[in-house]
Order: sequence, then C-alpha cells, then structure tokens
Amino acid sequence: MIPPRVAFVTIGQAPRGDVVPEMLALLGAGPDGLRGEEFGALDGVPDEEIAAHRPRMREARLTTRVVDGTQVVLGAGFVAQRLEPLLRRLDGAGFDLIVLISTSLFQPFRLNTPFIHAQQAVDAWIAALVMGDCALGLVHALPQQQRDFGHGTLVQNARTLSAAGQAAGLDEAARRLAGAHLILMHSMGYTEAEARRMAMLTRRPVVTARRIVAGAVGLWLAGRARPAAPAPPQSGPDLLDQLPEGIGSLTPRERDVLAAVLEGSGNKEIGRRLGISHRTVEIHRGRAMAKVNASSPTELIRRVMMARDG
Repeated sequence: MIPPRVAFVTIGQAPRGDVVPEMLALLGAGPDGLRGEEFGALDGVPDEEIAAHRPRMREARLTTRVVDGTQVVLGAGFVAQRLEPLLRRLDGAGFDLIVLISTSLFQPFRLNTPFIHAQQAVDAWIAALVMGDCALGLVHALPQQQRDFGHGTLVQNARTLSAAGQAAGLDEAARRLAGAHLILMHSMGYTEAEARRMAMLTRRPVVTARRIVAGAVGLWLAGRARPAAPAPPQSGPDLLDQLPEGIGSLTPRERDVLAAVLEGSGNKEIGRRLGISHRTVEIHRGRAMAKVNASSPTELIRRVMMARDG
C-alpha cells in the first residue's frame, strides 16, 4: 500500500521541527508509515508584516513560531485570513489527510479532504472524558488564553482550573494546579518532556494537545489500513453478461440455466428453481455450453474471471 500523504499545517511558519517529529514518534510512524509535508500560514510573510499584525485591543491572541524558532503573538483575525486560502489550496492538492496543528483557533473549516482540526480534536477528547465534578487543569501558553477559554465547548460539566505558563514558568503553573484531577497542556507547543515535568511536579496525570492530535491521526491511519469490505457476490446473470462471446445466441431458457450454473447450482436445483425436469436442464445446459464454447463449468467461470480482470 502506498503510504498516505499527510499535510501538517501550522499557523506560523513551516517546518515545525519542535512539533511534527514528536507527533510522528508518538504515532510510531517510520519513514514508510506516511509521507508528511509541512505548511505554514505565515510561510513567505516578511518579518515586518508579521510584526504589523500583533493583536488589536480585545482581539483573541494566538502564539506560534516562525522558521528561526522565534515565538510570535498574533491576532486571530490575521491568522484566519492567512489560513483560509492555504487550506483551500491544500484541499485540492491530492493529500489523503490535512492536520491543523494549532489549538485555541475555534473557527471551523469545511474541506473535501479528510481533516483533523486540533482544537476540535481536543474538544472531543475532553467532552468524552470529563463528567461530573472532575477538576480539569488547563495550561495555556498565554495569560489571555486562560481568560478566553470559556469560548467553545471544551469543558462541559466540569470544574476548571487554569494557569498560563511558558516552559520557564511551569513550576508556578504546577503550583496553581495542585488541586486538579487531570491536567491538559493545551498548546501544541508543549512537549512530552514538559508534560513529564508537570506530572512529576503535580503527581497528576498530564496530557498534551499534541498527543491527542497524534491519537486522532493514528485512528485515521488505522481506519485507512483496515481491509475494505469484500464486494457483494455477483448474480449469475451479471456474471453471464461478462462473457466476451456467445451469449447473444442463447435462448432465454438457456440464459437462465447458464446463469444458475455460474452461481454453482446443480441440475436438480436448477430444475426446481425453473420448474422443469433435471433432464430438460441437462439439454438446455449442453446447448448453452456449446454456444459459448465451454467444455465445463470450471472453464466457463475461468473465462468470466479473465474477462472481468481484463
């Protein structure tokens, strides 16, 4: 099977060497597992233009990285304006799957290509897992994201504790989330190493957004690898119509008999089905086999298979 072609899309600049390789490792995807290509909404955008689109007052903020590893904070409107045409272009570029590797972006996108939206994957994970009085700890990259996080449907029927924390501030975030039952490191930028540190500091189970998204990709890969359901068996008349020669000279009764032969029926069974004696079946069968120039049912079936495969 040809490895699937997967587009990984960041809201910053590609490649995201800090995200995609770790996701592939979580998937256990070797070089033959999938063909990943990376794209960024800010690819080719000059530094001065990026700097000119910092968030406006009261605008939602998103954090990402440019190609040299520098972290930038952008307004959500500018990101969406850049992302829409990129996704439309990728949608028609022959990819088997498109993965948006950014959370805190709530805008839906409608694509014809199978599509994994990181924020929606996280929403679904939490909605399926959290019930009742679970104290869910959320770690965000930016303080404002902590305030804005009521947007969307991520936390349903759960008490929520939030803390913003860059890598250097994880100790403080861990202290603030000491009462959580489960901690989600919400930004795709948080690594497995940072999650292990948070788990060590809090002694609580910790999940990263990139692990959730990698799991969604893994489910898609597993579904794609599942063997297709076998085609329903064809009827005798359908098989008969695939013979390359001879069927035009058959009488209607000879067609009925030969179609039943292709279905594997014996003379007596064919006789009962058609309301004729098995000896009459033998006569029709002999004449039909002669007209299609077949010496046995095995040869007839082989010729049907060859005609179908050809």
